[in-house]
Amino acid sequence: MGLRRAAAWALAVLITAVAVPLLVWELGQAAKDMGANGGDGWLSKAAVGSYSLTLGSTPLGQGEQTPTTQRKSGIAGRLAPFTAGSLSALDIFCAPEEEETHTGREIPTPLPSEEVLSAIPYKNDETAQDGLISRYTFTDGDSGQFITLDGGSQVRNCTEYDNDYLLKTSREKPDLSPIGDSDEPLVLIYHTHATESFERVEREHYDSAFSCKTTERDMSIISVGDEICKSLEAQGISCLHDTLVHDYPSYDAAYDSSRATVSELLEQYPSIKIVLDIHRDGIERDTGERLAPYCEIDGQGAAQIMIIACAGDENGDVPKHLENFRLACALQEQCEKDYPDFCRPVLFDYRFYNQDLSTGSLLIEVGAQGNSIDEVRRAGKVLGEEIAILMHNA
Repeated sequence: MGLRRAAAWALAVLITAVAVPLLVWELGQAAKDMGANGGDGWLSKAAVGSYSLTLGSTPLGQGEQTPTTQRKSGIAGRLAPFTAGSLSALDIFCAPEEEETHTGREIPTPLPSEEVLSAIPYKNDETAQDGLISRYTFTDGDSGQFITLDGGSQVRNCTEYDNDYLLKTSREKPDLSPIGDSDEPLVLIYHTHATESFERVEREHYDSAFSCKTTERDMSIISVGDEICKSLEAQGISCLHDTLVHDYPSYDAAYDSSRATVSELLEQYPSIKIVLDIHRDGIERDTGERLAPYCEIDGQGAAQIMIIACAGDENGDVPKHLENFRLACALQEQCEKDYPDFCRPVLFDYRFYNQDLSTGSLLIEVGAQGNSIDEVRRAGKVLGEEIAILMHNA
């Protein structure tokens, strides 16, 4: 009897020794798959060994969409569940509204970028560990505000327009046929906030003393415009790049300043079909964590972009805003075809941004303050290539 008990006990120990590790391994694989698909449940954390960050106390509301988190070795910021204080998952799809302060005072004359290179030095302590930077891939939304276009990309509709009507409108192609001499510029790139800047390198923390602004051109949003124009020119599309610094020394009147410049250039060059105000986003949770919109293109890290089309606001009307909207959708679909993760959903909202000046006017956010300069330049290069393809196929 004792021998049988001993044999049974030995068999139980043997089964346990084999079965339990196998079960743990299976759970780990399942959790890893869940993580790759954006899963952030407790099982995923326990099995994969990810850690939790204290990001606030407000839970993600029912029905809100959590963008897929990057879970790749070497990429900063494996994010915890979306509890970002007062910042909801829907809010984060939407760029903070750019300041459009109209002072009523005389508009200051913008200065050439070459003349103010040392005005705001790039002072960024890359050894500082004051705040967290997380790379974050924005994916599709699933609330009623999001419209899925025929090619699979999305628009976030923050207006009173009916979604079905906007989907139908998105199928109408914008008029991008050139006017007059083909050597005349077809695309105008400018920067209302030319001092917006980035991290010098990809890193996991930022220097809280850094203002994220500089007049040093090689570290500012102007260098992204340079990449867009180089790509356009390489594809035979003539591009005009306005590098005047509209937000220094006066930030308040930046949109008034850029409006005057763009109006003058459009009068001088009626050939221009597309007018793009290139910015970078500023995405920061109430905990101070910064999110850097991120994707991979041809195996290299790049910033995601977001196209904004305005339907007008209390400061003014955009009479032909649906023509701008059609261009936004056409460019979004072109990018989706070649690089599905490159674009965040188009934002169609009651904003202004001087988009009444011309059909073909859009504002594009390239990355955010947590992205590295290489990531946003790479995004600028790709954006220029995709605009050129769109224009050649018009």
